[in-house]
Amino acid sequence: MTIARARIVLFAFVALAYAVAFPIVWLQGMAIDYGSFGVLLKSIVLPAVAGILYAVFRRMEPMRVALEAILCGFLLMIPIGLCSYAAIGVNLPVTDEALIRMDNALGFDWRAFIGFVDARPVLATVLEYAYQSFTPQLLLTPVLLVMFGKPVRAYAMVTAYGLLCLVSSLISTWYPALGTYVVYNVAADSLTNINAHFGFAFVEQFNGVRGDPDFVFVLTEMMGILTFPSVHAAVAALCAWALWDVRALRYPFLVLNILMAISAVSHANHYLVDVIAGIGVAAAAIAVVTAVFKLSPVQRAGEAAAATAA
Repeated sequence: MTIARARIVLFAFVALAYAVAFPIVWLQGMAIDYGSFGVLLKSIVLPAVAGILYAVFRRMEPMRVALEAILCGFLLMIPIGLCSYAAIGVNLPVTDEALIRMDNALGFDWRAFIGFVDARPVLATVLEYAYQSFTPQLLLTPVLLVMFGKPVRAYAMVTAYGLLCLVSSLISTWYPALGTYVVYNVAADSLTNINAHFGFAFVEQFNGVRGDPDFVFVLTEMMGILTFPSVHAAVAALCAWALWDVRALRYPFLVLNILMAISAVSHANHYLVDVIAGIGVAAAAIAVVTAVFKLSPVQRAGEAAAATAA
């Protein structure tokens, strides 16, 4: 696929995400603070658009691709957030007991795992940094792909990110869950080395969208309120896949993202089965974009030449 066609596919996907998300939220009746979108517009969208126009004028195609990929990633925040809150706002019964049973069937002991990590300060710190690499990786990966001559893959990666988030929201409609730290009643101050902030930070928003009649969606207060499947694990799989064709980065990012997937269990609210499901959703999204963007071996080999020619 050419860069021009890949650009059209990504832009069309972003438009489709908005066309799907807003009617769902309006039908559900969830209130939205549209003023909170202004922060995204002023601080990110307008500067990015200005940069893209400059790159077009100067014929700096790699810069244009990188900025467009990042811009679309940020634009997808709104429909992704709306769909995730709408899913949890359906207010079906929480499914923590079912998720615990799945973990038990896998032979996984969450308390024993947390105890193991918490007793090892270096491991706990490494996993915390891996967990917090989520946003930096989403921003950096498209840029690295462009730098290494894979612009079409950059567009495909952002599309796959939006797709896996929307699919995760749909699945979570039937699997709302409070997560491990809350259900197992493990207080953050009872841990020595694990920073469990993200195991509890989402609870107010989770309960608000489910039970507060005055709840309003505010973009600047948005949290990751999905438990099953784990979006963190899905993004870990996505970033590892995206950079697999860059030999210099293949294994460093593979290791980082294995750690990020593990950290979803140790430093957030996820069951092991959430991580497995997240990786499955990522695999499905990757399969879709591989087909849509025609990421064949020949296409990958020719991307650098295409970028130069453009």
